[in-house]
Amino acid sequence: MKSGRCDMSILNAKKSITCALLLATLALTQSAYGGAECASLGGGCDDGGDWDPMAKLDEIGTGIYDQAQASANWPAESRKQRWNMSSGSEDSQGEDGAASTIKEDVRADLSAEQSTGRWHEIIIEIDEISNENVLLDVSESAKEHISGSIAIPYQEFLQGDSLKSVPELAEILGNAGISSDDPLVIYGECLPCGGGPSASAYVYWMLKSLGHEDVRILNGYVQDWKDKGLPVSSNATTRPVAEYVPQFTDQYIGSYNYVKSGQAQVVDARTVLEYESGTIPSAISIPYESVLDGDKLRNVNELDERFFILDKEQQVVAFTNTGFKGSVLWLALEIMGYDARLYSYQNWMANQLIEQRSSDAQE
Repeated sequence: MKSGRCDMSILNAKKSITCALLLATLALTQSAYGGAECASLGGGCDDGGDWDPMAKLDEIGTGIYDQAQASANWPAESRKQRWNMSSGSEDSQGEDGAASTIKEDVRADLSAEQSTGRWHEIIIEIDEISNENVLLDVSESAKEHISGSIAIPYQEFLQGDSLKSVPELAEILGNAGISSDDPLVIYGECLPCGGGPSASAYVYWMLKSLGHEDVRILNGYVQDWKDKGLPVSSNATTRPVAEYVPQFTDQYIGSYNYVKSGQAQVVDARTVLEYESGTIPSAISIPYESVLDGDKLRNVNELDERFFILDKEQQVVAFTNTGFKGSVLWLALEIMGYDARLYSYQNWMANQLIEQRSSDAQE
């Protein structure tokens, strides 16, 4: 289901608008669902009923999700309730069952090996950083940076809760001295959200959508860097302006029509309470926090356990309210070798409203 690319090296008005709209498919202007989003985030509304997307953006660590809840077990329960399938943990019976178990073990070993390889393609360890890497700190208002890092707070890529257009994103990156050929390493946290990899995962997803080939995420943060006795600085590095030539692709972006078509496995990465309060039909629940161990991603074996209910041969669309924290689960799916896309519940609800209004008008 991979889509083609949109060549943005020579921009004209039509291509610019088309690509910008495609990349911004997750993002919505303020709508009738702003109030509902605000309520789900636990605040950030003004008197007019709108919500402040920068007041935590799909907030991590709100306390809505109960850590005491066995998040690893929830996907199995979701599978039983919504798909009427087994949890996958039952013992096989008889000779056929034993043979099936052996085959499954072999497949699991191969999958783990492939996923470990994918992990190293996407995640880079602190000890692996070299002088060739261009470090990009996407934290907001960071007091310290890894020495030599460029700093672009993730908010600069957003217009409200929407991604800016492709040309605007390219300009931001180029003005910071980043070219589309640079071997980028992203790090940073959404500190108002309680930390964790959401900011770096979201910017990684954005860069992959811009066609940036050589980009990885650092497995750690500034404190981890300091703990190894490596240098940090209170000032970010300034580089000469560069030309960033995007090669936009929509292969990582979910769309309303595609989600509605039922062709993909739809995963609700919001909290269990949010899932139970209403979700996309046939979506299954795998909370984004279930793929985290503290503020870092779990290892491939644990991720495999979280995703055992999914079919690797079928595309997956993961969503949260705006897609911001959903990028964490999308990233985990990418590491595990799934053909994954990112979507937003806002987009789903807005399109449902449009269809309802259209239907009402025809009656």
